[in-house]
Amino acid sequence: MNNRDSLLRSASLLFRQKGYHGVALAEILKAADLPKGSLYYHFPGGKRELATEATLSAGRIVERSVSRAFESAGSFAQGMAAFCDVVADRLRSESPVEACPVASILQASTSEPELRDAARTVLTSWSEGLVLQAARLGHPAPHDAADMVLMQMEGAWLLAVAEQSARPFERLGEMYRKGTGI
Repeated sequence: MNNRDSLLRSASLLFRQKGYHGVALAEILKAADLPKGSLYYHFPGGKRELATEATLSAGRIVERSVSRAFESAGSFAQGMAAFCDVVADRLRSESPVEACPVASILQASTSEPELRDAARTVLTSWSEGLVLQAARLGHPAPHDAADMVLMQMEGAWLLAVAEQSARPFERLGEMYRKGTGI
């Protein structure tokens, strides 16, 4: 992993743990095991630029997971059940269960509009990908399905953090398998 990627991963994890305002640059550098100059070399805009890029990077990781989950799906509900399984598997391996990378950045959005823009960009991209999958799989209302999924996923993630459990995603995946998820 290169220094830029190490900074992105370390920052994303720390923001998920503590929120944007709860993380100091020194913590990020320590977690990445890099000197201060590395941060400003890769992110001359400092913490805000790093947080923006970390959010966008985490968003792309989720997008790839969604695409993989839907590859062999025969229906939108099957694709969503598969994606819930992916998230649940990941959360089972996390200790503690951390916040969604977008939600953790939105906490700072009133004082940092650039971060709100990054979060909106990620959520829009997730929505567009879900609309494409829903349309491809013949869902009668692709935009409505995408909106509902985003609301369900963020709610499940919030519950997962509160419960420190993958159970909300397991339950949501089961609802999709039964046809009651959307």
